[in-house]
Amino acid sequence: MKKVLFSALLLVATFANALSIGDSTPTFAINDQFEKAHTIAADTKTILVAADKDTSEILRDYFLTKEKGFLEANKAYYVADISGMPSLIAKFFALPKMKKYPFSILLVDENQTKEFTKKEGNITVYSVNNGKISDVKYIKNAEELAGLFK
Repeated sequence: MKKVLFSALLLVATFANALSIGDSTPTFAINDQFEKAHTIAADTKTILVAADKDTSEILRDYFLTKEKGFLEANKAYYVADISGMPSLIAKFFALPKMKKYPFSILLVDENQTKEFTKKEGNITVYSVNNGKISDVKYIKNAEELAGLFK
């Protein structure tokens, strides 16, 4: 019984501070792979959050097929949670590879990761209207991702 109670409390704590419908977009700065600070703009339409390598690869592969400036033109942000990645791997392998991409990837740290809802094996899609989260959904593949930008 104690394990069940602990698990339930842990689950609640995990989502306690995460963005949900009706919340304002985050106002804190998030650095990209170039160490440039970004703040989510008030006119943002979509925030895409990848919490693992597989979902990051789906986003990366999709955006590599798009013209430079695609995210900005669609008022979208790509957020990657690399907080669980060992710092040496991030510094010497992941970040140098990300710096070759023609788009920004906002990289959340250990403190910022709790702000975003994540579901294993899914990309979290926050729809934003007038600076407020209007919908939260989860997608699993490039086809669903492409459907967001039609």
